[in-house]
Amino acid sequence: MNEQDRELEQTLRSLPTLAPPAEARDRMLRAAAAMPDRRRGVTWKRGLAYALCLLALLALDIGVDRAQSARLSRLVGDGQLMPASPQAGRAMVAALRERKALVSSLVDRRPL
Repeated sequence: MNEQDRELEQTLRSLPTLAPPAEARDRMLRAAAAMPDRRRGVTWKRGLAYALCLLALLALDIGVDRAQSARLSRLVGDGQLMPASPQAGRAMVAALRERKALVSSLVDRRPL
């Protein structure tokens, strides 16, 4: 604030003010009590909006979960994550080791 603003504020504070009429407070309080409460209708609408958003998120989550489960089933084949027998498990591990060895041999080769 500059000096002119301070002087103006001091001048305004020094001016006499008129007191409000005695019935003004009662009149204002009665008018405020008679006004309808606008927040009452908003409260349940906001709650409904939150509930609908949660429902939409839940539906989206279930949809994504089902899509990922179907995708995983297609990738695995018959939908079983574990092999049916120990021999099939050993064969799967051997195939994965061979694949890893093949990939590492291809990566280790240097161009001529």
